[in-house]
Amino acid sequence: MLFGARSAIFAPVQNLGMIIIDEEHDLSYKSDMTPRYNAKDLAKYIAKQNNCPLVLGSATPDLETYYESENSKIKRYNLLYRANKSAMPDVEVIDLRTELASGNRSMISYRLNELMNQNLKNKKQTILFLNRRGYSTFVMCRDCGYVAKCKNCNISLTYHKFENKLRCHYCGYEQNVLKICPECGSDKVRYFGTGTQKLEEEVHNIFPNATTIRMDIDTVTKKNSHEEILNKFKNDNIDILIGTQMIVKGHHFPNVTLVGVISADGMLNIDDYRAPERAFQSLVQVARKSRKGK
Repeated sequence: MLFGARSAIFAPVQNLGMIIIDEEHDLSYKSDMTPRYNAKDLAKYIAKQNNCPLVLGSATPDLETYYESENSKIKRYNLLYRANKSAMPDVEVIDLRTELASGNRSMISYRLNELMNQNLKNKKQTILFLNRRGYSTFVMCRDCGYVAKCKNCNISLTYHKFENKLRCHYCGYEQNVLKICPECGSDKVRYFGTGTQKLEEEVHNIFPNATTIRMDIDTVTKKNSHEEILNKFKNDNIDILIGTQMIVKGHHFPNVTLVGVISADGMLNIDDYRAPERAFQSLVQVARKSRKGK
């Protein structure tokens, strides 16, 4: 039996009996580096060549896989119970527009604030999911509307407060923060949007006695830092884990009873025609991290 990442599909296995692609909806099966390949497509080809079954596992299969199962092109097996037959968590949707009208300018709703306080009192853990790293998502001049963009990719630069830099999340280009607009010379340069750094800062302000840890691309730069953060959250019983897409994938935390998704509708507005599908997958996957509760 061989376990591995997507590159394991190239292993010269003799007498192949079965291929299993877990979390088959995950975009990381597609490699954007040379050699470019999609491990799922290769798995289908290799399974056919070796006349062996291919198992695609997921709680949120992609649309192509789901369509093929609906039309009997592939066989579908439904798992009707969660591990240990635990109940699915309750889900609440909070409209922050009504809260803004009542004076709440925080990213954290009154209801989420209440549940997080309850979790802290009960010594339970909380996960906060925000699929945007950095501090502010773009920088704009209030006078002329200029937005700081990457000179290579022509997309808006994200402000990273801890490094005090503007950074492109596509190519890595970075520059110093702006105090004066390069277009009109105005000093009314403002920072808009929310990232995990800003969320972490706000959590510290609202819950000063809570212990927190953040996991995103900016905090997992060292070797094995991904596992170290997750193990620290689990073993040191840290109160709140704040993170991006990384915290959604394949982790089990028995003491997590509350998951909060911040700015959930923001995932619908990214430049991807499959944004609604990706948003649904992320929301379902992160909700499954909670054992019970809301």
